[in-house]
Amino acid sequence: MAKIIKIPSVFVYETKVVGVSKDNADGISRQEIIRQEVAEDDKLTLATEPDNPYDPNAIKVLSKHGNQIGYLNKEMAETIKPALDHETEIHVTAKWVNGEKMLGVGLRIELVS
Repeated sequence: MAKIIKIPSVFVYETKVVGVSKDNADGISRQEIIRQEVAEDDKLTLATEPDNPYDPNAIKVLSKHGNQIGYLNKEMAETIKPALDHETEIHVTAKWVNGEKMLGVGLRIELVS
């Protein structure tokens, strides 16, 4: 009898977080959150924001403590949103954190199916 082994397929995307220069709705600086809560190789989280007045596909990027550091860009959000809606296994890692006056964050997003 043959043995069937399921090997998951992984789709990998690399992008950067947008909106890092803004403050969150509670007035807390995303730059300050990045400075205190985000380092290279940290696990981050994505969350949909269906009530976003600018983009119904908006996806927030959250630090390991659950604080918003920005968003995925519009094109990446359109790509990733179906995976979030269907509860696909998603791994998000801070690929890089850099900048002098303005910190930026690069992401590695892995969709496992």
